[in-house]
Amino acid sequence: MDALGIVEDEVALEGLDGITIPSLWIRLEDRHPAFPLKLDTHTKEFIWRSLTSNGDLKFYELPQERGDVVLFDRFLEVDPETGIQQAERLSASTNDVYPVSVITEDKNGIQGSCVFYKERKDVTRNVRNSTLKSLVTLEEAFKRFGRKLVVVASQATRFRALVGPEGDPELKLSDHSYCILERLGRARWQGELQRDLHTFSFKTDAGKLHYMRKSLVRHGLITMQSHVIRTPSGQQQHSILLLLNRFHVNRRSKYDILMENMSNILQKTPGQVAPMLTLKELLKVNEKTLKRIYQYMQSANLVQLVRCALEDVNPTAEPCTTKKGTKVLVRCLKLVKPYKKKVIMVEDDEDDDEEDEIGVRRKSLPSEGRIMERDILLQAYDIIVACGTRGISQTALAMRMSIGKLESRMICRKLERDGIIKGFMEDVGRQRTTKFISHNRMHQRHETYRLLKRKNMIVEAVHSLKIIEGLYPLQKMINEEERQDGVSTKCCKKSILRLIRSLSREGMVKLYTTTVIQDGITKKVEMVVHPSIQPNDDAVKRAIDQIRFRISSSYPVAHIFYCFTPHFLSVFFTVKGLSRTLGFQPKMHRLRVIHNFLWYLIYGHPLKRSSPEKQTQSSKNPASSTADQQTWYDLVFSGICCLCLIVFVDEETWKRFIPPIPIHKDFGDGWALVSDLLLCLPLSLFIQVIQVNFKVNGLEAFLSDPVKQHYLVRALPSKIKRQLLYKRKYIFTFHENLQKLAYMGLLQFGPIEKFQDKDQVFVYLRQNTTIVDTTSSEPHYWMVSQSPDKPFEKRQYVLASSEDVENYWFDLLCVCLNTPLGTCIYTGITGSFCRQLIGVYLYMYTHRGSREVCDDGSIPGDGRGAGGLHSEFFAHLKRNWLWTNSLLAVKKVDTMHTQKIEFCQLLCIEICKKLLCLIHVAIEPASRNQQVVGGKRQKRKRGKKDVVKIPRKKRKEPKKRTPAHDEADHRALTRMTRQRVYWSLQEDSLMMLCSVASHLLNSKLKRPFIPHCVVRDLLQAEFEKSMDKTSVAVGRRTRYILKNPQTLLNYRICLAEVYQDKSLMKLLEQKKPDCAEAFSEYTKLLRQKFSSAMTPSDIIIPDTKQELFSRFKVCTICSGREMTFKDILNSTEDIHVIVLNNLIQSTLGMSNSQMKSSRSFQTFHMYSRYCQEVLCQVFIQCRKRGLVNRRRVCKIYGPKKNRALPILPMSYQLSQSYYRCFAWRFPFALCTDVFRFLRSLINNGTGDDKPLTTFYHETETSEELSDMLRYQLDSPGGACAAALSLMTLGLLSVHVSIPKQVVVVDSNLVDNEVVKSGNGTDDDDDTEDCEGRKRLEVKAHQASHTNYLMMRGYCCPGIVKLRNLNTSDSIVVESCIMKFQLRSTPAHQVFNMDGRYSPPLDLSKCGPSLLPPILTHSVRPPTSSPSLSHVEECNARLIHQRDYSPQDIEACAELRRSLDEAGENGLSVQDLYEAHTHLAELHSGRTRSLQQYMQVKILPQNIPWSFLGNSSLIIVAIADLIVHAFLSQCLISTSLHLFLCLSSTFHPHRHTVSFISRPWRMVDGQLNRPVCKGMLEGVLYHIMSRPGLTQQTLVEHYKNVLQPVVVLDLVQALIDMGCVKKRTLVPCPKPSLFSRPVDQAGVRTATPDRVFYEPTVSCCLRLAQVLPNEPHWNQFIQ
Repeated sequence: MDALGIVEDEVALEGLDGITIPSLWIRLEDRHPAFPLKLDTHTKEFIWRSLTSNGDLKFYELPQERGDVVLFDRFLEVDPETGIQQAERLSASTNDVYPVSVITEDKNGIQGSCVFYKERKDVTRNVRNSTLKSLVTLEEAFKRFGRKLVVVASQATRFRALVGPEGDPELKLSDHSYCILERLGRARWQGELQRDLHTFSFKTDAGKLHYMRKSLVRHGLITMQSHVIRTPSGQQQHSILLLLNRFHVNRRSKYDILMENMSNILQKTPGQVAPMLTLKELLKVNEKTLKRIYQYMQSANLVQLVRCALEDVNPTAEPCTTKKGTKVLVRCLKLVKPYKKKVIMVEDDEDDDEEDEIGVRRKSLPSEGRIMERDILLQAYDIIVACGTRGISQTALAMRMSIGKLESRMICRKLERDGIIKGFMEDVGRQRTTKFISHNRMHQRHETYRLLKRKNMIVEAVHSLKIIEGLYPLQKMINEEERQDGVSTKCCKKSILRLIRSLSREGMVKLYTTTVIQDGITKKVEMVVHPSIQPNDDAVKRAIDQIRFRISSSYPVAHIFYCFTPHFLSVFFTVKGLSRTLGFQPKMHRLRVIHNFLWYLIYGHPLKRSSPEKQTQSSKNPASSTADQQTWYDLVFSGICCLCLIVFVDEETWKRFIPPIPIHKDFGDGWALVSDLLLCLPLSLFIQVIQVNFKVNGLEAFLSDPVKQHYLVRALPSKIKRQLLYKRKYIFTFHENLQKLAYMGLLQFGPIEKFQDKDQVFVYLRQNTTIVDTTSSEPHYWMVSQSPDKPFEKRQYVLASSEDVENYWFDLLCVCLNTPLGTCIYTGITGSFCRQLIGVYLYMYTHRGSREVCDDGSIPGDGRGAGGLHSEFFAHLKRNWLWTNSLLAVKKVDTMHTQKIEFCQLLCIEICKKLLCLIHVAIEPASRNQQVVGGKRQKRKRGKKDVVKIPRKKRKEPKKRTPAHDEADHRALTRMTRQRVYWSLQEDSLMMLCSVASHLLNSKLKRPFIPHCVVRDLLQAEFEKSMDKTSVAVGRRTRYILKNPQTLLNYRICLAEVYQDKSLMKLLEQKKPDCAEAFSEYTKLLRQKFSSAMTPSDIIIPDTKQELFSRFKVCTICSGREMTFKDILNSTEDIHVIVLNNLIQSTLGMSNSQMKSSRSFQTFHMYSRYCQEVLCQVFIQCRKRGLVNRRRVCKIYGPKKNRALPILPMSYQLSQSYYRCFAWRFPFALCTDVFRFLRSLINNGTGDDKPLTTFYHETETSEELSDMLRYQLDSPGGACAAALSLMTLGLLSVHVSIPKQVVVVDSNLVDNEVVKSGNGTDDDDDTEDCEGRKRLEVKAHQASHTNYLMMRGYCCPGIVKLRNLNTSDSIVVESCIMKFQLRSTPAHQVFNMDGRYSPPLDLSKCGPSLLPPILTHSVRPPTSSPSLSHVEECNARLIHQRDYSPQDIEACAELRRSLDEAGENGLSVQDLYEAHTHLAELHSGRTRSLQQYMQVKILPQNIPWSFLGNSSLIIVAIADLIVHAFLSQCLISTSLHLFLCLSSTFHPHRHTVSFISRPWRMVDGQLNRPVCKGMLEGVLYHIMSRPGLTQQTLVEHYKNVLQPVVVLDLVQALIDMGCVKKRTLVPCPKPSLFSRPVDQAGVRTATPDRVFYEPTVSCCLRLAQVLPNEPHWNQFIQ
């Protein structure tokens, strides 16, 4: 064909639609074989002229421009080996520029498809003249018409191009068949898939397209090939590829050709058997390809894998026998049947409605002879009658009568027309066959039993459910029932469809078909509904809405790859702990959330007509409620309104966008469909109930928004929604929670069908329930037990309002967590047995379902669990109520550590799991034949598996500390002469330098970098006296000396000097490779540096500060940053954190006896008011600071259930590190001993008749001292402290008796000759023996001080034991005898200057009444906001009581305004001064200064604030009054005030207490006396240990234990009691000749570093009187 003929052919193949000029160039460039000319400008102009000069072509102008044709090569996606097309998109016809529009019955005989056939305009005259000469050039034509100009070939030309040169040009085709032929011509070599033709192009049924195509096949105009497409989901779709004859190419896969070749080879071999190796060599393929070939042929039943002897298949091969003498077997393939090419069968027109004849012909039915004398119709009728109710098909009748198909069809039609026989359809396999029976049998057989049973099941299911989506549920139900009846065959989808259509014709059911488009996915939906259901019913709309929602969550994998962006498909982030971060709740809280959600939707929605809270309103206007609800249903479920914009409740809670759920006709009030509930689920509740442990892009933006977090899940963007609803797992999770609510007796399931989806179940929410008070149960592991004398109390609840629901869950929380379960006590009932009971009982209770409502408040299960629930519900476990695992973590875990998993990899993993379930590769044992031998229905015995018992792991015993680590330590131990070694100053100095050297080697480690063995070796090499030092002792001593503040300061100074010495640092850097050697070198260099220390005379101290800074570089040596006194409050949570710190200490400070049941309840009630996340954060911070630790199980101080906090996983206690912060060098019982000694003095009597101090010797005669109290030698330290304090104050008369012999020797401890020789003698020093007794002599070798004393008679046997002294001492100073008497009046006033700062000392008073009010005061709860009358009342008081002027009142009002603007954060004193500097001086009629205004203390009756924080002075406006308090971080507003309300459920008399939270205040507001006493003593001992302690140092010491304001409250209490004096350093300016005197009264409040404290002389006496009989608060040291 020449070039111009090719151009004409391309125009003709494009069909009646014609071709645009740009599309013509595209077609010519893609022409096969290639177009012979080069398509440049001149060639295109030449082609244009040929088109205009061709009379068979016409030119038309379209009403709109047409897009260029898009070429698609489907064979590029075909696997050359398998011949399967790998589709990367849904369809090849999505961008079709030639939509089908068939031209039917045209009067001009035009056939084809053209959209604008009637609208297009013929412009041939504008392009050429009558002589076929072009009027315009190509450029002019394109400029004028553009892509609207099309070239169309004549009818004859187009038909000739389609049928080819061998086709009949006179052939007549139907209009639709011609359009198919035209479509195939436009497809050229690509062809068209029959599936695409009837789905996308012609949009008709496959059956109709089959008839359109059949005439084309019959006339040989097209060819058909089998074509397989693999979708992205992995499924294979089989279709038929249609091609014109001229474009036909026989495409076969590689394996198709190899299979044919293998079949040909096997046919030529003897016996049609060949070895594998031979086939591999002949086919020239590898092992993998050969394996796939014979697997394909095996699956097609073409070959069989056999084993043959080698000598049979190849006699020349050697060896043919094995070493054992057996024949060598080789794998061979045996041909079963020859390979045949796949042929597309073409059916006849007459057989389309009949069954497949292959099966019938194989049966070879016996034929009956024809009786020529009888009519053939009568013979046929007799055969039909003889077949009875089974009937006979047309094909079977033809075989029995030995007639042809056409004749048989004619006979059947004639008899049916005459009304003698009746045809009916019957399922034969997968075919639908027409059979005929006589009218006489019609009454006996209209339907088979199985058919009737199937129809009955369908009708019953439809009447029960009203709407059934799709045919699969019905098919599954029927197959399951028939399988139980023993039927082996299965009902197919087509049979179900025919049954439904039959029932629809009978009026039993209705079949609705529609197309749902959601997120770009088109789904054909079929619904089988009840006859009463209309297409516009709400139930149908809801079902379609649920289908849309389901499509979003369960879209096919093909659509994932097709519509998702590459960025979205990049990764799924699996984050550990992300679900909890987003808000996922524990088990019981999830149930609580869902229960509240269900109650609100079913009973409490504002638009719910039966809402208990709205019944009164609806009764007043009954018509509006129903109408409004129906209107909302129509808006919401019809999709008219945007769900995210409909606000049903004007509040920022999860109720904001939730629509009302419909009330179903067959179910009354209280029932709801699960799918309706899921459609109303907001995101904020979805996150709490469903675990989302993978990263969802964009989700955090919604959750952080206060309004968007309450959007319904169905209203979220499609990308977020697809990820949240992936695989519809949320439905199963939601259903499991509903089951748990049913286990609790709060929910009841409706009737449940076997095939019913979990979201199509009805549930009933009960309004009556019960809680069993099991708090009085005996301790047990998991089951409660009640006493016969005191049964458990059962509390009935009626959930008529949302408050009732909240009260029920709160009471259940308190009961469950206070039930003493979880103790390890032996029980005879095993866990497996109980699990079987709960499994059987609760399964029956939950899954049986019933429409009969049972709302009697009963609880299913055994009732042996906490709260009356089932024992295996484990409601007593705290982890089921609160997240506590993070509190148990010892090591810090990076929760943001993420693991990237490709989304495609996730899918591959799931596919591999399914494949691995089917594939098991193993070696078959030789004895298996004997094991599996047997016959039909014979049970095989399973071998018993040996149960391997895993040995229990032994508990690891704590490793004992060894006193020695190596041989050098053992040698040092042998040199020790005492239990503790002696350390010299030189050794301490060297060890400190070693610590400096270790820090220089590695400053990142907190522990020592160099082993102590190295330090020990240095010591022993340097000092001889260090030979008895072990490495353990060196390490202990190093740690000890660095605890000394002065040594630590020297250590830091050394480090600072080394870092400043650049030359030394450079030298040290050169000696760093080997650690041990470098350490020795470091130590040597450091000793050289610090060996020559400068003396004070070497340094000239500068006279001025300026000279100091000019000559020296001054550096500050500090352990860390100082404590800041400026607090930052960013949110209310910061205030809650401060309150909770005090509450946790207050709760853990209570003893077991103090934590009674009432306080346990109050504790739960209090903590439940705070955010769980904030609670956990505060507790974790307390644990990190070492304030708390776990209570270990022991007999005395074991964990008590009623002491466990609701935020903790188990019982915790204050740690010993916490108590050590309050421990000083004074004994812990000092004040108690002081009080006891003071009571002894008071009981002994008082008197002023004796002198203050009296001394006398034992030899002298003393006065009568019987009325004085003798001071015992074993008196505690408190007695000494009391005596010294009273002596200093002049309140104690002291009488001292000096012994005759002050220094004595205990002879029992001295065994020498002097003792033996002088035993029993009492000679004087210079006298001789009387009456001849021998004089005692001490010889030279016996001379010693001890012997001298013994010789003089200063010995007292047993004095060491009597005095309770050290047994190593033999020489003792004899004690004096002291006697005391308390004076009524002091003997002097020398040290009694404390009276100016403290109240008078009254030793007769004692008890808690002496405590200052700052520790025990309470405030009334606020009743209302302050009004104008309160302000006027306050002003009146200031005017009348304090003589305030109007200007003073205005100044107070100005201060109030500033405080009101500051809000709950308050203002610091410094900021207040800076803001009101104009009030500092007396001006404009003001009589007072700012300092005096701030000193006013007028408290209102109702204080709506609680004060907490550290030591900054913050002023807050309270009820428009000025109140000053030491605060730091916070003020808690009225809504956050600590009201401890006792629930009326447990205590009918409710009492409200409001107080400032402090560690010494218990949860009910009472004073915790042991804690108060311990903290007061600790702070006082601190000040006594370091008199002159500054406020800043004091507060900083307790910064990790107590908040600064708590410390200052304790100090203020000590000041009020007279135990401590507060002093302030006031800097005075340098006076000059003209300077003014400084007014000390006008000085501002001093900073914390200028305030210091000193103890008073009577501090111990005063504090001992306050809480004398309270035990120590640390129970472990009592």
